[in-house]
Amino acid sequence: MINHFLFALIIITTISCKTSEKRKADVSKTELNGFYEQQGEGQIVEINDSLVTSFYSSSFNCFPEWKISRDYFNTQTPTIKVIDENTFTNQEGYTVFTYKKLKIKPTFCKELTEEQINSNIYNFETLWHTFNDQYAFFKERNIDWNELKKKYKSQFTEQTSPFEFYLLLEKMVLELDDAHSDFEVPDDFDDQWHTLNKKQDTTNYRNLAKDKILENFVTDVQKYNGGQIAWGNIDENLAYIQINGMDGLADYQPSNASEYWEKAEESDDYDKDLIDGTHKIATKIINEIQNKKVCIIDFRFNQGGYDWVGLAFMSHFIDKKYNIFKKKRRFEDNYSDYQIIDLEPTKPAYLKNVYILTSPFTVSAAETTTIATMNFPNFKRVGSYTNGALSDVLYKELPNGWTYWLSNEVYETTNGKLFEVKGITPHYKIDYPKEEIELFKAMNSEFDNQDRAIEKVKEIIK
Repeated sequence: MINHFLFALIIITTISCKTSEKRKADVSKTELNGFYEQQGEGQIVEINDSLVTSFYSSSFNCFPEWKISRDYFNTQTPTIKVIDENTFTNQEGYTVFTYKKLKIKPTFCKELTEEQINSNIYNFETLWHTFNDQYAFFKERNIDWNELKKKYKSQFTEQTSPFEFYLLLEKMVLELDDAHSDFEVPDDFDDQWHTLNKKQDTTNYRNLAKDKILENFVTDVQKYNGGQIAWGNIDENLAYIQINGMDGLADYQPSNASEYWEKAEESDDYDKDLIDGTHKIATKIINEIQNKKVCIIDFRFNQGGYDWVGLAFMSHFIDKKYNIFKKKRRFEDNYSDYQIIDLEPTKPAYLKNVYILTSPFTVSAAETTTIATMNFPNFKRVGSYTNGALSDVLYKELPNGWTYWLSNEVYETTNGKLFEVKGITPHYKIDYPKEEIELFKAMNSEFDNQDRAIEKVKEIIK
């Protein structure tokens, strides 16, 4: 995907030994011809006089992903920052990706043949090597990837039907038991897949449970963007904020979820809309709860989304800058350099005691946001361990066009603690079922009479 970029011009100062005279040379995007390797996501970029081509890359193969004109690259990519003639970066949200120039052209970066595109074996090897080179958590998940290769490669041939082959690949990836590693169901197989995976009980217990909290335990309830955020009062001292996703906070006020996403897709600058919308709704909420002595923020139903949205919201709960966590990406046989993520305060701010509620369904951006709050002295966590899937999703595409994704990024606290797989530890533990359906069934039943997490907070603050 091509993202909006931040343009920068870097001035390099050189010193002449003979004359000690300093002269400046401009290095711009127009001078970046060559091949560049992204440090940690299996991408190689070729820049020539007319085209910029991105390649999927692994130790097995290297084939084109997308192409844009050189003129577009030079003039319409404002988040590209040129460091020097051998390095440029691209920023997406708060993540900075570094590209280093290669000395020679990679000999295996080339167009695919029709035989390769349609070969089950070639697609299998592409998938296996991509995970082998770029997946970050084999050890933490106790996975022998070589053994899985033997197990699944013996179960298909070139004559295996596309749908059966797809199911086999999906099954292999799902052995990782990683919420950030899976396949998108190809359009051609959508009906077959959903028939095969049809649920006996289609009740949305998640929605029932989160709505029941608002109905039974919260007064003066207000909702934003179809319930992406809801808030109100538990009692005269305790405010309640329910944040159910980190991707639906752009500044829209639709009547339903489908209307929201339709408007979001029409936005020319969705990332900016997300941040602006997050600050706008955070400002409204903070102003309304300032008289409350304590606040609950409920992440138990939060499916994740964009990290920077969660962080933008949490910037209204601090009064100074914090180093909140660090991250690195799997790169070759090691990792890329760490990137330290900071969070600056935003006004208005709520600086009293806050309790984060967590569950096994607190996942992804909800988890990275929770890690950020571990730095704030006025925050505590109540609930169960979180899901343990913090890595950003790395999207890939097989030669045959099937889309899949994997975890290749490692989030750690600033002192090096890792929560991938095991999840983030609560201060006050409540045992919730780990399986999604059982979790929300149990919550839906419990919330008829009580919410143990809310009751625990009330007990703590007496």
